[in-house]
Amino acid sequence: LFQFICNVAKQKRMEVVWTCTLYLNTFFFICCSIIEILTSVFSYLRKFGHAPESNHMSGSLLSLESLSESIRSFQRFAGLTITGELDAETLNAMGKKRCGNPDIAGIPEPSSKLPLRKKRYALQGSKWDHKHLTYKFVSYTPDLTRTETEAEIRAAFQLWEDNSGLRFSKVDNRQKADIEIKFAAGAHGDGDPFDGKGQTLAHAYFPSSGGDAHFDEAETWVLGKVNGVNLRLVAAHEFGHSLGLSHSDVTAALMAPIYNPKLTGLHRDDIQAIQRIYGKSMVKPDIIPPRTRPKVTTTTTTTTRRTTTTKSPPVGACNGRFDAITRLSNGSTYAFLGELFWRLNDNGADKGFPASIYSAWGIRGSVDAALTYKGGHRVHSFRNGRKQNTAHISTLYGSVPSFIDAVFEWSGNGKIYFIKGDKYWRYNPNIKAIDAGYPKPLTVWRGLPGHIDSALQWNGKTYFFENGLYYRFDDNRIQVANSTKYPYPRRADEWWLGC
Repeated sequence: LFQFICNVAKQKRMEVVWTCTLYLNTFFFICCSIIEILTSVFSYLRKFGHAPESNHMSGSLLSLESLSESIRSFQRFAGLTITGELDAETLNAMGKKRCGNPDIAGIPEPSSKLPLRKKRYALQGSKWDHKHLTYKFVSYTPDLTRTETEAEIRAAFQLWEDNSGLRFSKVDNRQKADIEIKFAAGAHGDGDPFDGKGQTLAHAYFPSSGGDAHFDEAETWVLGKVNGVNLRLVAAHEFGHSLGLSHSDVTAALMAPIYNPKLTGLHRDDIQAIQRIYGKSMVKPDIIPPRTRPKVTTTTTTTTRRTTTTKSPPVGACNGRFDAITRLSNGSTYAFLGELFWRLNDNGADKGFPASIYSAWGIRGSVDAALTYKGGHRVHSFRNGRKQNTAHISTLYGSVPSFIDAVFEWSGNGKIYFIKGDKYWRYNPNIKAIDAGYPKPLTVWRGLPGHIDSALQWNGKTYFFENGLYYRFDDNRIQVANSTKYPYPRRADEWWLGC
């Protein structure tokens, strides 16, 4: 072509020269564009596990046969017609938003420059050795409020919790957690920088590499499906990796690699995968109380809640919220919620529970608080702040308010403590009165939440319950106990009901 242009130039046919030059420039431009596209395709296929890494010594590219096989592999995960050809549909799929994890996990080349928490190229079969996992936030997105972000993350975990034997609890960011959640843009310390708005939305690690999940802050995170990226869907997908799941080639599955805002939950493929690793979810049906009256020892102090027009939520066999909880002198532990109660053993709840409070105790309505004191020699039941058919609670215990939230004998000094709202009162059995200087703020009990539902002394330790979670108190340090492996709070349904 160049010789032809020179010959034409010698014949002074300039109009032909310019035409040929234009064609030549166009030819080079097309070649450069094709090379650029192919380079991007090679990079994409390698990044997401469909093609082997290039040989750094030779810099060799894929053969045509290998390239076709890599394209077929990607087309399978993208739900495309498998042709092995780099057609427009395939190129379009490569440009869609997706997870940053490989579709096919490989073994990365070692690099001394990467930090200890490397991106999750783990062997399949990686899983957690315990089923109660904790998570915490390292950073938040400014796109949503903290409350909104935490609610979406909790809902994402709930999808997996509802369909497996796993349980998840959020811990304070000062505590150690199994899964750390971070929102960041660009390079963020793990050797795998985000690419800005579009394509890669997030990535996560297998359990053997830490289980953490990172979200690209360059994206606009939203609630729902409009004008942004659905945080709940992406988080649920990433947490699948955190639990040990790879990408699925079932395009309707949550674990498919390409973002699909039309999804609403787990696909059968996702459920089968998670249950293969961690087992099925515990069934939580409502249980009808037995017709026969249970044999129980009625040596407890109770107060019943005032009547309300608000409908109580349904009580199931594995509901970890308790209105009251106490241990009797015979070693039996009872937990109350609404008009039902459980009898607990060392492994969970006894069979046949929950049962009706009225059928066993003769008390109508729900229970505010329960106490067994000094071997359980006293029996008190209260309705509307009064001992049933007799005295008001303040007559028995001094200036204790009505409708208390919790009552317990503290193992630290043997005195009785009443809690209501964010305050507590200390009752001295020796003088039969509330000690001077009370009430005091609940914050004195360091590490407890601002509200307590119930409390008890069990095996010489004091336990506090709030909204389905529980805390064990360290009497020596006067604070919530510090447990590295299973930090507090823990789920009451798992640890007390055996769910």
